[in-house]
Amino acid sequence: MRAGDSVAVGHRNQQHPAFVWCATEDGHHGWVPEDYLSMTGAHSAVARRDYDSTHLTAGEAEELEVLERVDDYIFCRNATGVEGWVPVACVSGLEEE
Repeated sequence: MRAGDSVAVGHRNQQHPAFVWCATEDGHHGWVPEDYLSMTGAHSAVARRDYDSTHLTAGEAEELEVLERVDDYIFCRNATGVEGWVPVACVSGLEEE
């Protein structure tokens, strides 16, 4: 989704409570960090920033640059510049905030 997009907001993720189910007007849907949204109604919001839910596949001992953390997911970039989300449980060596 892109900043400014209107989205329909559904239920909260039980396992990852910082994420809510959203659907854009053009039919894309998925889990979005609630902090990325400005609620406009009980089940509607406007995206405050761009968001891509792509997961990043990383190999054992691969070094990743952490760009952001939301709940128990981190948004990373690998050595070739590919970015995506990785579960915190799948990485080691993270500094605690």
